[in-house]
Amino acid sequence: MIWKAAKGWHMPCFRSLPMLKTASVSDILKLSDFCEDSVFGAYVMCRVEAYGLERSFAQTYLCVSDDGELVGVVSVLENNAVILANGLCDFEELSCFVDSSGFNTILTDEATAKKCGLKDCQIKDVLNFDLDDKYIEVSSEADSKKIYELFSSCFPESYPVEKDSYLSWLSDFMFRKNRGLARMKAVFGGKILCAAAVTGAEFEKAAVISSVGCRSDCRKTGCGKAVTLALAGELRSENKKVYVISKDNETVNFYHKLGFKNCGKAAYIERQ
Repeated sequence: MIWKAAKGWHMPCFRSLPMLKTASVSDILKLSDFCEDSVFGAYVMCRVEAYGLERSFAQTYLCVSDDGELVGVVSVLENNAVILANGLCDFEELSCFVDSSGFNTILTDEATAKKCGLKDCQIKDVLNFDLDDKYIEVSSEADSKKIYELFSSCFPESYPVEKDSYLSWLSDFMFRKNRGLARMKAVFGGKILCAAAVTGAEFEKAAVISSVGCRSDCRKTGCGKAVTLALAGELRSENKKVYVISKDNETVNFYHKLGFKNCGKAAYIERQ
């Protein structure tokens, strides 16, 4: 196996790992094809298109077989890794690479997590959108701070109330949004933000809806359904595959009712 990195040639301190080298622009088309049928690939390509291959905090590592076939990719953004690998990948080398890297968080599929021996995984359902129907039109713009505050009230662990957490989220979301790699949908009741949905990753072939939040006093009114269907429908109209990674059975049932279907399992590891 050959591992290519996004920042020059390196000889890492991994047991028996081969040399890492810079991924060239010629790799991107092959990488896009490799990533198009996976929720994890959507995250990888969104990062590549948003941040490129030359930033120290955003690196992409490719695993290539001896005959030149791309068989695995590790995307690292600020020490948070997303891994996508097929059955031809050398999982012993991949496991060695991951163990030696000390990533803060890792997102991959359940099978890859097991093959790499990753511990303390949170296993989550992966679903994709597969409903051809009419969609409710909602607003495509809303105040970013109000959206964050809404998500913080719904998901305090993922959206901490601290100012630094908001600014970090805002910087990444707006950076991607200004490059057509993120978007939002919102429903208002007068001037009150009732519900919102955003994509956490997009590229030309796929997108991930990362968060759907609804005010507690607006639940069971169809607001959450409206923003989700509007966002998923818009993405599907652009011929993108649409994914979500659920956090629990309740959200799985919510997405099932909207036309999403199970398509795999995700493993998420958060290290202290």
